[in-house]
Amino acid sequence: MLGGSTLLGSAEIINNGCMFLRNMILARLLSKEDFGVAAILALVVSLFELTGKMSFGQQVIQCKAGDDPKFLESTHTCQLLTGILDTALILLFSYPLARWFGMGAHRGALMLMAIIPLCAGFTSLENCRLVRHLRFAPIMLTDTVPQIMITLAAWPLAAWLRDYRAILSLLLVKAVFSMITSHLVAERSYRLCWEPRLIKENLQFGWPLMVSGFLMFGVFQGDRMLVAGTYSLADLGVYAVAATIAMTPGFVIFRIAGTVTLPVLAQVQGDLPKFREYYRLFAQVMALCSAVFVVGMILGGEPAITLLFGKKYGSAAILASWVMIGQAFRILRGAPNCAAMAHGDTVNTMSSNLWRLSGLALAVPVVLLKLDLYWVAIAGGVGELLALIASLVRLRMKHGIPLHDCLYPACLVVAIALAACAAQDALAPGYTVGKLALTAAGCAASIAVFGIVFGRLRQASISLLLDVSLKLKDIKNSRCKGAETA
Repeated sequence: MLGGSTLLGSAEIINNGCMFLRNMILARLLSKEDFGVAAILALVVSLFELTGKMSFGQQVIQCKAGDDPKFLESTHTCQLLTGILDTALILLFSYPLARWFGMGAHRGALMLMAIIPLCAGFTSLENCRLVRHLRFAPIMLTDTVPQIMITLAAWPLAAWLRDYRAILSLLLVKAVFSMITSHLVAERSYRLCWEPRLIKENLQFGWPLMVSGFLMFGVFQGDRMLVAGTYSLADLGVYAVAATIAMTPGFVIFRIAGTVTLPVLAQVQGDLPKFREYYRLFAQVMALCSAVFVVGMILGGEPAITLLFGKKYGSAAILASWVMIGQAFRILRGAPNCAAMAHGDTVNTMSSNLWRLSGLALAVPVVLLKLDLYWVAIAGGVGELLALIASLVRLRMKHGIPLHDCLYPACLVVAIALAACAAQDALAPGYTVGKLALTAAGCAASIAVFGIVFGRLRQASISLLLDVSLKLKDIKNSRCKGAETA
């Protein structure tokens, strides 16, 4: 787990570093309206991306038959069929969606986005099979190589085109290279087969996740659809920047923690004491990450956004803070969702996302009244809190995991967030360096508080640091012996 976390963590740092660098370049060269158009293009793909919603890769990791060649080939078939369906849906609905968003002149761009789900349908799932054996390098390369390539192309492309077409081109190129890379790192050849029993098993696993995926679209993109239909493209561009900087940490944590922890929890799903031990520690780690991100955004959001995206997006700081508070509850929800997934329970994610939609319902009157956009983020935070509670209750009823294993860390996150708000009002200096120093102090204090309150987390952290130091010492000794032998 340490090796996998280190590898995936490095990959996520590279991926998100590339994303931020790319967004910085595009934000400075393109207008707010172009960012708004790009947000709508991404929104359309997210709406019809059935392939990603059914999470066939997670099934390959979780299922006991994941190493069976026939099972993998059958999963490839299901993925390809859903990718073709995605493509057809985007082409079919491109005209009415263009009219809804007032983008009649950009209908061709919407149709070009159909290439992305088609590439996803032809992507190899061999890298997910290797994750079953805690081999993370192939899945890391599949994600990282395309990110680096399109980041290198961002500046010349944006300087040449000078409008939303630069972002459109980068999205299409990334989809193509992701598909190609997945085949290059595969150990087995990409094959298809039609096995009705296995196809049925794929669909039984995937349909709750597909429903959950549509719910997640409402969670993550529903507010943007409301904003796009009521506010200006410039307002949508500001909202997209705030959501990007606030949601990225959650995506990173979910990516690393879910990929590394799911196979470990799945291996001990029949041993409740051991399962609870791992789950408690996982929940505490997720809560610690939530606390650090919330404190960082509340205390240092304004200088960070100004440095990254320019002064024209400085107004997004308050909005990003409220979005981050909601994301803290979502990061916490990763623990019960992953624990349920380890038992093959995909309904937990679906049911909790149903409760999350309550935040979208609360956002409707906010948008209709054209209130400040941060009220949309507050409504989303309420929905995330209800979704966390719903996920914990189902985990308790279905699998016998007590609520307090995750609720105690969640309460500590809320207390730390309130303390950060108080510190921001009372201590925040007027200059950037002072704000960044206060942010660093707040994050360090959050880590210290978690270490004091949760003894098992403190012990595990100390043990981890000792293991790392011993490993580095062994590597150093091995190199010295090798040099002496040479």
